[in-house]
Amino acid sequence: MLATKLKGQITPDRKLVVEIPRTMATGAVEVIVLHLTNPSTQKRTRRSAAHPAFGIWAKRADLTDSVAFANELRGHILERN
Repeated sequence: MLATKLKGQITPDRKLVVEIPRTMATGAVEVIVLHLTNPSTQKRTRRSAAHPAFGIWAKRADLTDSVAFANELRGHILERN
């Protein structure tokens, strides 16, 4: 398999436009699209919400300050190492 990096554009009608060099052989290809956008403009997804452990401490009344609790846990972990 030969890998070649090419740049192109996605048009408003959802077509991919890429200039193919004449030196490239014809035939079947596999395309991987890396969208070059500014990460700050992309909508962020909450991957952690999909994890089975997400929210397991939500109903604990003794954890009123989650940041302090997390920092305390981190401190205990660092002390052991």
